[in-house]
Amino acid sequence: MSRKSSTKQRPSSAPKKTAAPTRAALPVRPHTSPEFITEHQIRAAYAARLAELPLIPITAWTPQPDGTVRAHFPSGTTLTHTPNTPGFDALTPCPNGATHHHHIANGHELRHAAAAAAHCTQLHGRPRTLTLAQAATTTADTQALTRNDIATGLANRAADETPKEHPQP
Repeated sequence: MSRKSSTKQRPSSAPKKTAAPTRAALPVRPHTSPEFITEHQIRAAYAARLAELPLIPITAWTPQPDGTVRAHFPSGTTLTHTPNTPGFDALTPCPNGATHHHHIANGHELRHAAAAAAHCTQLHGRPRTLTLAQAATTTADTQALTRNDIATGLANRAADETPKEHPQP
């Protein structure tokens, strides 16, 4: 006897196979972070810690092509550390637009350099811009002149000047 073939499909107990789930992409390190920490960065951070300077992370010290490393503070001050040289070079901006250079050895000298730059009154080759307080004292020191005073002063100055003769050879 032969078996009858059934057209009815039997339910399968195993789940249907689906496409394999794709793996999530691995995280990629951003290009802005350094690949490694240099020996100069470690030395600068250690020297800053010993000099009782404000805490600066090792990665905040940026290596320069000449072998020095620099760190920038939010106040605008830049510290430069040169290997095998004691101390730091501080560049502090002043309100008149210049940058003051100070060689410092500790946190006290850094605060002194920042205060000296903040109180700088030298013009550094720029025209002076007065504050309101300076303008008020400057106005009080001047005297008011009338038009007649100016005309009289010009007339007196013209009368005092006499032409000079040319020297004879």
